[in-house]
Amino acid sequence: MENTIFAANGVLPIFFVMIIGNILKNKKILSDEFYNSASKFVFMIATPALLFSDTASVNFYETFDFKFVASLLGTLLVFVILLWIIIPAVVKDRVKAGAVIHCGYRSNFAILGLPLLKNLLDISGVAKAEIILAFGIPLFNVVAVVCLSYFSSAKGDYKKVLKNTITNPLIIGALAGVICSACKFEIPAVITKTISYVGDTALGIGLIVLGASFDINKFLKSFKVTFLATIVKIVISPLFGVLCMYLLGYRNDELVITFVYMGSSTAINSFIMAKEMKSDEELTAGAVVCTTGFSILTLFIGIYLLKLFGM
Repeated sequence: MENTIFAANGVLPIFFVMIIGNILKNKKILSDEFYNSASKFVFMIATPALLFSDTASVNFYETFDFKFVASLLGTLLVFVILLWIIIPAVVKDRVKAGAVIHCGYRSNFAILGLPLLKNLLDISGVAKAEIILAFGIPLFNVVAVVCLSYFSSAKGDYKKVLKNTITNPLIIGALAGVICSACKFEIPAVITKTISYVGDTALGIGLIVLGASFDINKFLKSFKVTFLATIVKIVISPLFGVLCMYLLGYRNDELVITFVYMGSSTAINSFIMAKEMKSDEELTAGAVVCTTGFSILTLFIGIYLLKLFGM
């Protein structure tokens, strides 16, 4: 019972806030314009502020673990390589195969993963996760460009994608916080509190927007391939990640971060990337919807099992 309550306390609040977002949209209490604007606000301002505030406030030299960062990102790369080999043998349509690979590794760690980890870990553990985010987002984007370029139906605007990667607000926010922490910059309290207040809005609004984006019709358009992408993302990916990191000797916070990093739903901006790179945008949208819904269950089960086995 204790393990069930622990997992429930971590996952269910996330799920309930997403339900509220979906209800508000279906009841038309909030307009589509609100959700579009709120999504931009969360991505461009609130979440970068949250990442900066959290990472700048911890002791970099106690929190940053190069071996852990390299191990987890290396595990992700190995997983992508395996998908690159296996998926085209299963999905014969080249463009759809690329979309499945893209959806199968790229997680919504900033919007779904961080709120969950904040419910489970102390401030030091959360800071470790945010450092992973700082280095993981560039990797997500670079791999996406390579993958979708190779499997694309047409030539994409690579310069624009590269520019968007370099100027990604989440990367800038997290790396700026890491730099301030590493250099021990003394930031005036009035500035840190202002940034903190803005950052505090990210998780709630982000989850409401995420819940509002759930549309079952997008899932039904390409059911079989979407279901495959969903299983890869929220079942196979976290199992692979936890197994590799466990064999490498990681336990406790590191395994929880690994599980959430690899097992969170497909990132919402995967759809934007798929559209830009001439991939299968409808399949990608369906995978975002499906993984968002079912990841609540798989995250709950995974956290319960990690707690149950003392990992």
